[in-house]
Amino acid sequence: MLLQQLITFCTVVDEGGFTRAAEVLNLSQPAVTKQIKSLEAEMKAALLVRSGRRISLTPAGEIVYSYARRVLHTIEECRAALENLATPGYGRLTIGAVSTVAMFTLPNLLVEFAKEHPLVTVHVRTGTVDDVVLMVLRNEMDVGLVTVPVSHELLHTVPLFRDRIVLIASPGTPWAERKVLSPREVASIPMIAYERDSKFRTYVDASFEAAGITPDVIMEFDSHEAVKTMVMAGFGIAVEPWSAVARDLQEGRLVELTIAGLEELGRITSLIMRRDRHQSPAVRAFLKLVRETFPNPPRAF
Repeated sequence: MLLQQLITFCTVVDEGGFTRAAEVLNLSQPAVTKQIKSLEAEMKAALLVRSGRRISLTPAGEIVYSYARRVLHTIEECRAALENLATPGYGRLTIGAVSTVAMFTLPNLLVEFAKEHPLVTVHVRTGTVDDVVLMVLRNEMDVGLVTVPVSHELLHTVPLFRDRIVLIASPGTPWAERKVLSPREVASIPMIAYERDSKFRTYVDASFEAAGITPDVIMEFDSHEAVKTMVMAGFGIAVEPWSAVARDLQEGRLVELTIAGLEELGRITSLIMRRDRHQSPAVRAFLKLVRETFPNPPRAF
């Protein structure tokens, strides 16, 4: 019964409420409420706080949720290991990734992985760097792919490649012909920017500030795809990860510009995983592919 209570508890948290959890679990809402109350009695602590239709975790709830996730994923690992024992080649691989990596790096990896391991089911979830780190720490994902250095005592971090950060423009704009722009010129051209609260934007803004550049930001987006689309339309220039614009640069839809006196910007894409997590055959196969794909990783941070 305790296992079912943990399943129900995690579903309530993940779905954001009792009603939606009841639908997902095919239970009545009173049954869901009863299981949560029984779990709270078992743990001798209140786990959830209701505010209207919304719920939030108490400090005790945060702890129980973290351990519950680990329990449920350990059971999933056990089932996958038994399945692989019975039918070699089958398995499950879960990957958490920031959106840039999910869009521009992960597809090629998964195409190669599927060729060698067609019977493995792959599940991918995207989020911010903090989201991905939390997924891995909670044992929700086998591995995570992030774009900033991560240091945590429970995590093993493997640098994969350095992704240059480049200034881009549409080839049809006046400033595209310059190739090299002074910091003052960069500040005078309309800028299309990635969202303000992201780690990418924070890094770029800090680098610009150090160079004396105050960009004229006229648009902000939470998608690198949207940013470069607006640049192609001629609305302004932008600073983007090379991995997100490489094909567009190669095919002439965008051009790369240089800022005079500014040291080249870049970030390191890394793979993270829990040090104590069991590595299934599917996970080991994916790690092998990653090492073969990026044989010359950058030095640690």
